[in-house]
Amino acid sequence: MTALNSPHDRFFKAVFGRTEVAAEFLERYLPATAAQALDWKTLRTAKDSFLDPELALHPADLLYTVDLRGGGAGYVHVLFEHKSYVESRIGLDLLRYRVRIWEQWLNAGNSGRLPVVVPVVVHHGTATWRVSRQFADEVEDVPPLRDYVPACVYHLIDLSGYRDDELQGAVMLHTALLTLKYIFRNELSQRLPEILGLLRDLAQSSMGLDYVRTLLRYLAQAASIDRLTGDQLRQVVTETLSGGGELMLTIAEQWEQQAMERGIEKGIEKGIEQGIERGIEQGIEQGEARLLKQLLSWRFGALPSWVESQLAGAGPERLEAWAKRALDAPDLATVFAERSR
Repeated sequence: MTALNSPHDRFFKAVFGRTEVAAEFLERYLPATAAQALDWKTLRTAKDSFLDPELALHPADLLYTVDLRGGGAGYVHVLFEHKSYVESRIGLDLLRYRVRIWEQWLNAGNSGRLPVVVPVVVHHGTATWRVSRQFADEVEDVPPLRDYVPACVYHLIDLSGYRDDELQGAVMLHTALLTLKYIFRNELSQRLPEILGLLRDLAQSSMGLDYVRTLLRYLAQAASIDRLTGDQLRQVVTETLSGGGELMLTIAEQWEQQAMERGIEKGIEKGIEQGIERGIEQGIEQGEARLLKQLLSWRFGALPSWVESQLAGAGPERLEAWAKRALDAPDLATVFAERSR
């Protein structure tokens, strides 16, 4: 399955991978009739991936099993969508996923009627969601043949369409939803004290502290620098949370790496000679491999020995090309692939 390279995907999966958070979220935001048909105390994450490699379009997908109140079990499939544009073929993707879930269910030796699969799309991008929620609307409409086209409706939870007072729940869910709603908005820095203020009591427990760190790392990685600077984040955390200064030390390195990455991207766009941020000045302009190594480690984890060999002795021009690819390459091999001239 595709790696969770997006900070939005990583945060969503870290939060909603907690069954207690997912159960509360779905029970609150599914239509009442659907929510009442499911026994949320039984919700659990399906441990095995149901996606084939060719279907791995959305790495933050989550699949849950849940018992039906009338007997039997079903599935809830949550697809997280954070792109700034709306995926026009999402209905087709969801139909393919449903078929794959059913195939896996049958391959496990089950028989009888297929289980219900409830598809849920969670969107927090800036674009208004205008795609139909029925797969049938993606198919040519021929009135005499409509009976042969499946509707395959999915439920949409578009966070941008909810008022703040409608985004409720226990502390983890509440703060996660507000953060996801504002992460792309200019009001983020103004709303952050209120959001973090909800975490005061939670940060006193070990489990709560782990979530606080997860949330702060997400803010450090995902918030654009014009919406939330490192100094703004440090100030709000220090003023709002007990021990906030120590918490910020735990993510300071992450923030610096993110700033370096932003520096590389903007520096290449504007011209290396203009540069921005210490990452550009110390990395590309001086021809050092250290910054690129840090960026690659952050994107892909521990680096194999062949990457160390590639970086050693590479000139500024080659380092610059690799750094540019590293911003959106799916893997290390793509970063270092030789391009035809």
